[in-house]
Amino acid sequence: SSITARGHNLAMSACSSTISPAGEFSHRWHGLVGIQGLRKLDDSLDDADNLAELAAKMKRIHEELLKTSKQLLVVSEQEHQAIISESFAKLNLSNEAKTINLFKPQVTDKRIKQVWTTNTQVNFCAKAYPTVPIGHSDAPTLLVLANFLRNGYLHRVLREQGGAYGGGADYNGDIGAFRFYTYRDPRIIDTMTDFDGSLKWLQKNDHEARTLEEAIIGVISRIDKPGSPAGEAISTFFSTLHGRTPEWRRDFRQRVTQVTMDDLKRVAATYLQPKLAHIAVLTSPEKLSSVSSLRLIHKIL
Repeated sequence: SSITARGHNLAMSACSSTISPAGEFSHRWHGLVGIQGLRKLDDSLDDADNLAELAAKMKRIHEELLKTSKQLLVVSEQEHQAIISESFAKLNLSNEAKTINLFKPQVTDKRIKQVWTTNTQVNFCAKAYPTVPIGHSDAPTLLVLANFLRNGYLHRVLREQGGAYGGGADYNGDIGAFRFYTYRDPRIIDTMTDFDGSLKWLQKNDHEARTLEEAIIGVISRIDKPGSPAGEAISTFFSTLHGRTPEWRRDFRQRVTQVTMDDLKRVAATYLQPKLAHIAVLTSPEKLSSVSSLRLIHKIL
């Protein structure tokens, strides 16, 4: 049940796993491959030697982490600051640089075409395209495009007409991917056709200015969504570590407001090309024959 509850995320993770190192990490740590690995690990721990080996490995990792330089963020009331500072003084917070061997992931650029089977009565479909990271000038447009396709086309054809519980489009700037997806979907082949249909609808029709404005407002509302004071402090701290300073975020927001319909059509034509598409489907073994025309590689979860 936990798998089917997030089946659309698992399918999206699978189909974007070779697009970038971040995509590969997501699939390995939180995706279908990660679930396979956890099951294999769990089975192996029935052996006492394997359990001891895992404990030793975790101990080594813990020791290495303790040797690395550290940064700490504490969000608290003003009256607690003195006590916290005293506690910090007792900790070993050396920031001496330590020579480490950086992990360099081996990511291929092969296109994913997979169908994963598990015990489920419904389907989860995803299609992904390589795009650009969040710092690229096209990133704001891709965010607006996801909203525009979802509001104007995908919600109607995937949910109201197709019967899926959920579906839409998503731009992930950390992975550098634009993705279509459905959740608890009775269809597969027709859903893939509808993903492509949204792009034809975008290019071949004239669209009201109001629909673009609604898509932009949707992105802005997520950017401006207020959080708690502590949450805002934590978010700003980690964003700044990745170069997303308050100034960067204000500039990004401004660029979102300047997206035009021509921009949407341009980025769709540039990045969302059929020859670049990755596909992943999570379904039941009984549905395998129904997707034979897609020529997907079968994976068993």
